[in-house]
Amino acid sequence: MANPKHKLMPKWFRLFFPRRFVAITISKNLIWYRTQDQLENYRLIAHESCHANQYEEYGWFGFVTRYLWFTCRYGYWDNPLEVAARDAEGSQNAQTKIS
Repeated sequence: MANPKHKLMPKWFRLFFPRRFVAITISKNLIWYRTQDQLENYRLIAHESCHANQYEEYGWFGFVTRYLWFTCRYGYWDNPLEVAARDAEGSQNAQTKIS
């Protein structure tokens, strides 16, 4: 199971990152959040941690390829990687703060 670092997004990155996206999983080792409140949101932490586990399972190239393919084929909401991450929001992990 991946154990990523949870950090605030660099300010320069926020200039290019759409506001509707509040976090991004960069790799199995790093997740960036737009604000401190989002960094402390248990459900969002669980969601993004699921993506970190997906990175670990598929590798960087495998995850990115699958993510793009599934988004093109099914759309963002029905992308199986996003469905799994939303399911993780309700799991036990969402109740535990990750530091």
